[in-house]
Amino acid sequence: MRAALAFFILFGVLPLGAGLVYAFLYATGFIGLLNTGFTLQNWYNALISRSLWQSISLSLGISLLVSALAFFAAVYSWYYSRLLLEKRIPQALLRAPLAVPPIVASFVSYQWWSNSGVFARIFQQLGWIQRNADFPELVNDAAYFGVVVTLFYLSFPFVLLYLIDQARRMQLGAYLELAATLGASEGQIRRKLLFPMLFYRMLPTLVLYAVFLFGAYEAPQVLGRQSPAMISVLIHEKLSRYNLSDIPLAYAYALVYAGILMLLLGVFWRWNEKTD
Repeated sequence: MRAALAFFILFGVLPLGAGLVYAFLYATGFIGLLNTGFTLQNWYNALISRSLWQSISLSLGISLLVSALAFFAAVYSWYYSRLLLEKRIPQALLRAPLAVPPIVASFVSYQWWSNSGVFARIFQQLGWIQRNADFPELVNDAAYFGVVVTLFYLSFPFVLLYLIDQARRMQLGAYLELAATLGASEGQIRRKLLFPMLFYRMLPTLVLYAVFLFGAYEAPQVLGRQSPAMISVLIHEKLSRYNLSDIPLAYAYALVYAGILMLLLGVFWRWNEKTD
């Protein structure tokens, strides 16, 4: 146990902590190519930046939306197909998308949903549109449709597999059968038994997964817009540009983003302890 804890601290906590310290020193002017000394100007510019708060709001909204869609889709899939999903082959098929790298899934989505993609060509062949350009903008669009669809494709199998395991541990099927035997309708079973039990059981994992989606990079980079961009894309753009004066600002963005995540996680765990 002590060896595992030491390994986690050495290879997990220390590199992360060192990275945050480096970002803090760079953002406050202590180190860096163009920095001349301590300054709070980068922090001020970050906190008043409209693009930063737009990116954080966009990233948070998409992460919550995808997590919610994956949860509801998983619950309904398990409820109506639980006997099938308990078998080995369906579970093996669900694990297949988990092996697809996000960058590959993003390029596949682009080939399907773009104006020159598969769906546009099918619609043109069917005579529903006259040319590929008439196909709706579903990639690099303002609604971030392509990003949401791709992240959902990557999230749904994981959430469903986790739900199957939790339902088995809870013996949820027996509870549903008992409720039906006692006269509960299908709607009552879903509203008062199925969703509340699974949501409470899966909430910590769903929150952590939403945090993971909050920082998604590949799908937003390939399928999203540059303005407003999701927070990971915005930080990368600031770091990779030729303007060296943007680098301290990028580190300030990253620290604000990390601080918000830590605050949200702290509030959630405190609330979770009180409800327990």
